[in-house]
Amino acid sequence: MNDAPDWREYYREMEKSSPLLIRYPLCGGGEECITACPYGESIWAVKPMKVSLFGVREKVRLRPVMVNPGLCRNCQLCVEACPTGALRPVDNPVKHPFLTLAYNTLRLPFKGKYNVKFVFRKEHVERFRKNNGLEV
Repeated sequence: MNDAPDWREYYREMEKSSPLLIRYPLCGGGEECITACPYGESIWAVKPMKVSLFGVREKVRLRPVMVNPGLCRNCQLCVEACPTGALRPVDNPVKHPFLTLAYNTLRLPFKGKYNVKFVFRKEHVERFRKNNGLEV
């Protein structure tokens, strides 16, 4: 697993073929996007990549990747569910990562359907722990 590709490779691939982009250093890896997507398992997969968690300590982590972008209906439910703002439409990528993270963190309790209760559901906490190598 140490020979995992850098997150930028997945980012560049998504730029070419996907309606959405993930700025992986912002992605927490809780898989909220996959859960919110009506076609989650057929569009998304979780793959190992070298990435830092919020810009600190780069190591191999598991992150969502759009493996079948042709199936995406661009409903953007996954974008709305993303708690960190890492997932965005390709025509509106993350330009200022730290401002995006701060804004989305402050906004999270006030989001409609995908708020703090959604992000901290047991399944998302477990996936976050697993995908970031925090399993005990």
